Amino acid sequence: MMHKGKRLIKDSDLIFGRQMKTTHYRLVYLREWQNNKMKCAFVLGVLFAVVYVKIVYKSTNNVCKTFSDYYTDRDQNENCYHNPDEFLSVPGIILRNGYPLETHTVTTDDGYILTLFRIPWGKRTTLRKIGKPVFIQHGFGSNSACFVNRREKSLAFILADQGFDVWLGNFRGTTYSKNHTTLDDSDYTFWNFTVHENGVFDLRAQITHVRHVTQQGIVYIGYSMGTMAMYVYGATYPDLSSQQVDFFINLAPLAYLNGTRSALRVLFPYWWLVKPLVDFVTGGRFFVRVLPRDLLSVACYPLPIQMKMCQIPELVLAGFSYHHSDPETLPISLLQTADLISSKTLSHLIQLYSSGKFQSYDYGAYENEMKYNQPEPPSYDLSKMKIPTYFIRAENDMVITKENVEYLYNSLPAEVRPDYIHVIRDEYFNHSDFLTANNVVALLYNHIVKILKDRGL
Repeated sequence: MMHKGKRLIKDSDLIFGRQMKTTHYRLVYLREWQNNKMKCAFVLGVLFAVVYVKIVYKSTNNVCKTFSDYYTDRDQNENCYHNPDEFLSVPGIILRNGYPLETHTVTTDDGYILTLFRIPWGKRTTLRKIGKPVFIQHGFGSNSACFVNRREKSLAFILADQGFDVWLGNFRGTTYSKNHTTLDDSDYTFWNFTVHENGVFDLRAQITHVRHVTQQGIVYIGYSMGTMAMYVYGATYPDLSSQQVDFFINLAPLAYLNGTRSALRVLFPYWWLVKPLVDFVTGGRFFVRVLPRDLLSVACYPLPIQMKMCQIPELVLAGFSYHHSDPETLPISLLQTADLISSKTLSHLIQLYSSGKFQSYDYGAYENEMKYNQPEPPSYDLSKMKIPTYFIRAENDMVITKENVEYLYNSLPAEVRPDYIHVIRDEYFNHSDFLTANNVVALLYNHIVKILKDRGL
């Protein structure tokens, strides 16, 4: 039995040894496979880098008609061409596209020096006659480039070619309005403003100037926060604003934010925790698209996968859909549209979301008493608005919902409300598409022209 027992032990040892050897071979094979996989990944990465540098990155042509064309040798592809607007300023873009340009500056009552651009007529206009002035104001985290950086799809150029005298405004703190009579834009005090100041100071100064130069009533077209600033101005100075502005077109009308469906709303409660750090690091300002322009040009170009990844923060905010992404203009508009905002402006918008009211900045009960002589911030009385309005909203707009637009509509006096709210009937059209959609001319801009013509403007 002992002998058999010993033999059994030896057999089991043998079996165990074979298992160990088999496991060892498997481990060696797995390790070699992993190493080979890493080598293959490295080789593919090097090859991709070579192709990227030799073909894509060094290409002269920077835009293509389809996204797939970007993966080819763009200099040899007839669907690709060079668009120099990529690194041009707004004046450079306007002049390069063959339109006349005037640059005007105005100084607000609180010392900010703002730049306005004027396109007095279109390049297809044979008669150099200045028509009805149209003032266009950009929204949150942008500047006037968003109305000229899409060539023939640009709203400013379309209106100029239709005979309108086009003026482009720029809010304080943006690329074209960074000067002040006493402050430097690196000072924290420079960035101590909200949409309230955009309305009562920036719009008042710009619109007063346009009215003085043209000696005509103005058509005001505001996009998103550009509409909110006009409601601030119109409710604060109802008589003055109505003397200056004949008609107010709302693109994505914004005043009430409590119903927003933007995914960013889940982050709003945490903003107050990080705001002190943001202010300390940035001096009270930051880019909406996180990265400044120089880094955007590296991170977001030239491949479509990079462009689409860089769109994600905006789509999370505005309504997630790549359906209307325009391969031919996205490389330019994505880079040109990004600009600085003040952290206090974002704080103000988050307050409006939380309160469900359209009111001034809330400093807290104690400071409100000092500033407003009441514990609560005063609301903007929209019943005082005297400017006739026209509303245009989108189905897939996650920022500004149907409920919020209708509440704003019903807050206005009956005599200035339009007969209806125009809805862009496209299930994919989102907040950003008012500026960047591949078919924005057919869905929106032609309608704006028709509305103006129907009113005899």
